[in-house]
Amino acid sequence: MKDKQRQTKTGPRADGTAPCPNENEYRALFENTGTAMATVDEDSVILRCNTQFSKLAACPIEDIAGKMKWSDFVDAEDLRRMKTYFRQRTQAGGQPPDNYTFTFLACDNVRKTVHVFVRLNPESGERICSLIDVTDREETLEALRKSEERYALVAKGANDGFWDWDLTTNAVWYSQRYKAILGYSDEEFPNLPESWINAIHPDDYGRALDANSQCLEGKVDQFEVEYRMLHKDGSVRWILGRGASVRDKDGKVHRMAGTHTDITARKFNERTTNALYAISSAISTTRDPRELYEHIHRIIDEAIDADNFFITLLNEETDSLEFVYFSDEKDDYYTIPDVSDPSRNSLSIHVFRTGVPLLLSAASPRDMQHMEQIGIIGTLPASWLGVPLRLRGVIMGAMAVQDYQNPRQYSEADVTFMTAVSEQVALAIERKLNEEELELKVDMRTRELRKKAAELEEANARLLELGQVKSSLVSSVSHELRTPLTSIRGFAKLCSKDFLRYFGILADSPKLKNKADRIRNNLEIIDMEGERLTRLINDFLDISRIESGKASWHDRLIDPCEIIRQAVSAASGSFAANPEIRLEINLPDTCKPIHADPDKIQQVVINLLNNAYKFTRKGSVTISLTEARGAMTASILDTGSGVPPADLPHLFEKFHKSVCGDTVTDENKGTGLGLAICKEIVEHYGGNIWVESTEGHGSCFSFSLPTIWS
Repeated sequence: MKDKQRQTKTGPRADGTAPCPNENEYRALFENTGTAMATVDEDSVILRCNTQFSKLAACPIEDIAGKMKWSDFVDAEDLRRMKTYFRQRTQAGGQPPDNYTFTFLACDNVRKTVHVFVRLNPESGERICSLIDVTDREETLEALRKSEERYALVAKGANDGFWDWDLTTNAVWYSQRYKAILGYSDEEFPNLPESWINAIHPDDYGRALDANSQCLEGKVDQFEVEYRMLHKDGSVRWILGRGASVRDKDGKVHRMAGTHTDITARKFNERTTNALYAISSAISTTRDPRELYEHIHRIIDEAIDADNFFITLLNEETDSLEFVYFSDEKDDYYTIPDVSDPSRNSLSIHVFRTGVPLLLSAASPRDMQHMEQIGIIGTLPASWLGVPLRLRGVIMGAMAVQDYQNPRQYSEADVTFMTAVSEQVALAIERKLNEEELELKVDMRTRELRKKAAELEEANARLLELGQVKSSLVSSVSHELRTPLTSIRGFAKLCSKDFLRYFGILADSPKLKNKADRIRNNLEIIDMEGERLTRLINDFLDISRIESGKASWHDRLIDPCEIIRQAVSAASGSFAANPEIRLEINLPDTCKPIHADPDKIQQVVINLLNNAYKFTRKGSVTISLTEARGAMTASILDTGSGVPPADLPHLFEKFHKSVCGDTVTDENKGTGLGLAICKEIVEHYGGNIWVESTEGHGSCFSFSLPTIWS
């Protein structure tokens, strides 16, 4: 409404009450108001209804009044709930809601969402129901615009406050509910335009008047505006104001009417929800704790007056409350030491210790006394509100706002809001601090890793250089060793042959024969050890070439069964010399081919067969071949001495020697490289090699290689 025609003498009656229409006008309004209305008796029969109810129900009045029941228009899902409300309305102590929403079933089967306001007439037991079709809010406003009289009855059936302003006389009527929303009785809130104007929050004055003026000046037929009004106790109420105008025959607005809805709770929920979401989002959008604190300050300030705002956190190491963020027009940053000292106190310490929100106002002597008892650090505020920052049940600090001028700046609603967002604030701070700490650790770790990477790169380059030196040395040394070894073995055999031919026959006494036999044995040992050293050099060269990537691989499709037969043939000489060891073969008729170097695979099989022979005194060595799931598996099973459990994890390591000796007889010793070479060859082709053994009961060495579909 606009503050106009203040000088007119037309207004409320001498007794302070609003002008009251006569009974005929009431009846006419009941029949013609834009709000659907009905009167229902104790048996749920609709006694009376107006035209708007008839339109809502899509049924003539004469077919409804006295004939139909309230339940005829209620959806089955809502009927049980509404019957409960119906019974509670007449029961002692019953407290049914006086307004609610339900699904209204019209006679033409159209479903509508309707908000009903119900009031019980204790004398007659009748229910007076006012219904608003909220399916379309525009229809609700249109119904409100057409309503001219009978506001007292409508007000009794609604939770909203009603107002009516006759512009020709400047007479204003406010319903009792309208005044109660602002905390006033009927007598305390005069029916004058100034009453409304004076109750508008100063910051929303322009917006509220402008919305009313648009309708008053005929620019719009109806309006809707949200703004704040001052409650009697000094607090603030958010109001949804709706209004509509009535024009005379000349098109000039001569009357306005509307409703006030208290949306304070909705606004509180909205601002709380928005603040919680904004604080949660700030965790990922802010770069560091300082920026997060500033963001939180802006969010709080959008909801309540927070020009003076601070966050304090406990530092356990220093036993102090540190003001990590402080924005104040009078005071500056500081830290409160010795928090655990009972003699140390302040408003922030009090909130931190008690874990309870604290609201203090200079307008209250009791609050001032409480403030003095607690103790003030810094400038005395007119209003102070602080809440604890609690995370998972542990208080980590406090958050507060203060005002130096208005002692009623903050209310219990603000306490509720600050409490509601405090845990989200605590969570955001913890995550940001952890994030910052993690970033520092990551930076430090990154620097360490870069340093180590540089060191490793340098070491790798050195190793590559050493590897090249090693390869050159191995080739050179191997060549240099092979040449004299060949000569040594050749001359040893020649000496042995010549000795037997020319000198052995001259030994004509037992003593000389013994001497001759010893010389011959020594020469055989020279040849045998030379052969062993040659094998060592060859194995060493093989594994060196494989590891350095310089080995030659002549891969082709080969038949695994054929390769195994060739390897068995090459190793059969040793078995033929010892009749106590049987060599058995168990091969399938056919097997899918593998793609590999036949010499390398044959080397693996021969090496495993020789190992089995060396560690078997008597019994058998069995080689078998199976195929399954795209792979062939060759197994060499012996009845030898087995492998001690301590040796199993190291069998395929280079230069490993068994704790029980290299062979059964400790003759013809191995190089310690055979199994390592087998492992390198098998893994080169994407296969696996393993051993299963029980000490004293033999071993089974197996390797698998992928087959090729032919």
